[in-house]
Amino acid sequence: MRNRVYIKWILFIVVGICTLLSPFFIQHRSTSLLQGGGEYQWPVSLSRTAGWIPSDYLEVRFLGSRGPWQGGRLPVYDQEVYVWVTAKPNGILEVTGVSDKKPTTGDYIFARVTRVDNTDVEFKLLFNRVTLDLNKVNPDFYTTYKGTLLATLKIKDGHGIVTGVYSRGIPLELATPESEAQQEIDSRTPINQIGEPQATAEATAAIDGVGQN
Repeated sequence: MRNRVYIKWILFIVVGICTLLSPFFIQHRSTSLLQGGGEYQWPVSLSRTAGWIPSDYLEVRFLGSRGPWQGGRLPVYDQEVYVWVTAKPNGILEVTGVSDKKPTTGDYIFARVTRVDNTDVEFKLLFNRVTLDLNKVNPDFYTTYKGTLLATLKIKDGHGIVTGVYSRGIPLELATPESEAQQEIDSRTPINQIGEPQATAEATAAIDGVGQN
């Protein structure tokens, strides 16, 4: 009986220590990422699933979260994998592969499998929040917005952190949502063409055409 009491107290102390140290390790990882992580951009959409709860963050959905399988046997749902990434000339992240093995060169991100489609794998990243001053962010950006938003993120040793979200280069706290016409045009731009000069030129031409009609 006495041994059980001791075990309970030991478990209680261990849980308490872990609870106290957890924020320290999270803060340490964030600082390490901010100081030394590789920087990328990724097209995203935003949401706030529990709007009645006071918070200073939004949930981030990374668009185009899929890539060709580069491992052996196909993965299963919720399996942790390595997402191989590189930066395109415009700075936007490109997924070059998903695997059960770490790449020999280049950056990678830890993720979990959500779906397997033939030899393509869809995944979710293990970080999906961005801290923002919601008193300054137009709610349309996380409720009805269909336009293009780009998140900046830092990646190091498979871990990542979202450092900001931008609308046409303007921080979300200072940005104004585009017109519905522009949002509709942006929503039709393929993920792999976002940020490319040709896609930007086509969008501008489409807006001019709408204005002339």
